[in-house]
Order: sequence, then C-alpha cells, then structure tokens
Amino acid sequence: MNRFIDKVELIAGLLLGGIALLTFSAVMARWLFNYGIPDAFDFSRLLLGTAMFWGIASAGFRNRHIQVDGLWEMLPRKGKWVIDVIATVITLAFFALFAWMLQTKVVSVYASSEQTFDLRLPVWPFHALAALGILLASILLLLRLIRLIGNRGN
Repeated sequence: MNRFIDKVELIAGLLLGGIALLTFSAVMARWLFNYGIPDAFDFSRLLLGTAMFWGIASAGFRNRHIQVDGLWEMLPRKGKWVIDVIATVITLAFFALFAWMLQTKVVSVYASSEQTFDLRLPVWPFHALAALGILLASILLLLRLIRLIGNRGN
C-alpha cells in the first residue's frame, strides 16, 4: 500500500515540478528571446488543478491536511477516534460526490471538443487526469476509514 501512495505522491510532485519548469521556461523565453511558449498558461493552469487533486489524495490518506484540532487534542484516545471517523466519513462523502461531478465534467468537456488556445490540443485529458486524482482521493479515504474502524481507537 505504501508503494502505491508513494507513486501517487510522486505523480503529484512531478506535476508540480512540471508547472514550475513550464513557468520558468516561459518567463525565460519571454525575457531572453521575446518569445512566448504556446499554451504555457493553459498547460500551467490545467496542470495546477491536476497536481492539487493528486496531492489531496495523498494528504487525505496520510491525514496531513490542514486541521484545527484544539478540541481533538483535549479528548481521550476513544474521543479522538470518534472525531477521526466522523471527519473521514464526511470528507469521503464530499470527495466521492466531487469525483462523480468531475467525471461528468470530463464527459462534458470531451463532448464539447474544448481545446487549448494556441496549439488547439484537446483539454479533456487534463480534466480526466484531475478526475482520476479525486477518484484516488476517494478510494484512499475509504481505505483510511477502513483502517480507522479496524483500529477502534486503540
């Protein structure tokens, strides 16, 4: 399981690195050669959403997302477990709905033949990759929930 999570994190990191490289290259090309890389803005914005969704998958599973845990810290182990289970169920429900809605967005974008501005490349593969990230987030949250319930606050 950890190797799979590591691969999800690697993909999120590569996507983020790709955005940084693309942005740096676009700025340098504009500054040095007065030349804009075609679709650099479109690619960077599409990759940013995708990288975020893949990163969310890892953060949700490892419970490394932003949290306000003032009450949680004061509770005994069983109380912390109850809050963790409830929070994971709620987050899973929202992510599952989000994955379903993104899947319908992919179908919609594919049907509309939406393309990038300069190179006229189809946009739907970026949306599909982002939807896959949120689907993975849902699956990993389900696995986290199963682990939490199996642990029973021990």
